[in-house]
Amino acid sequence: MIRGCRNKSRAKAIQCLFVFGLILLLSSFAESAERPKGLMWNRSGLAATLPLQVKTNSGSDFLLLLRETSSGEAVLAAYIRGGEFFRVLTPPGRYDLLLVSGTEWQGEVAQFGPGSRRFVLYPPLTFGATVSRKNGYLVDLRDSENITIRDLAICQRLEFDLDRYLRNPHRRAEDPVLRPEHHPYVQHLDYRYYPHRYEVRSRICE
Repeated sequence: MIRGCRNKSRAKAIQCLFVFGLILLLSSFAESAERPKGLMWNRSGLAATLPLQVKTNSGSDFLLLLRETSSGEAVLAAYIRGGEFFRVLTPPGRYDLLLVSGTEWQGEVAQFGPGSRRFVLYPPLTFGATVSRKNGYLVDLRDSENITIRDLAICQRLEFDLDRYLRNPHRRAEDPVLRPEHHPYVQHLDYRYYPHRYEVRSRICE
């Protein structure tokens, strides 16, 4: 019984019970509304730049943990809402992928409660990068009897941003060739002989 509801009239006791039930209901609603989404933490000490995408069905959520294969220490945690698009960037290294699934998220310690289902995907996943390619994985959990893992990579290249160069008023003011009186002839310039501005363009490799 709630403090203050003892030794009260029957009507008062019913009112207290109603308030107590309402508090429990609101607490339950608040807990379910606080489901995480995406990256929860990265404790590796390394930059997370390598892609990990997971496909799931609706109905169950997942807690994803990356554990160092050598030490078993968890270095990254992320939350997957079932059926929603999920991609997270991971640090380089070799990791075991631990997944915990359930329907009622109860926090990091209790996870999904007694109904939590845990499994580890094998073999361990190795995340790494080259100069122009960031190598990761796509894990498909939609068929629990046939879980698939395939390579997923982000390719990068440098591109000269000509439009941004021409739109920059400060750059135009400093460049005698790009002054307003010369704008009609911009398309005829040979840009090999002018300061270039390059940007890194990223895309999913085909």
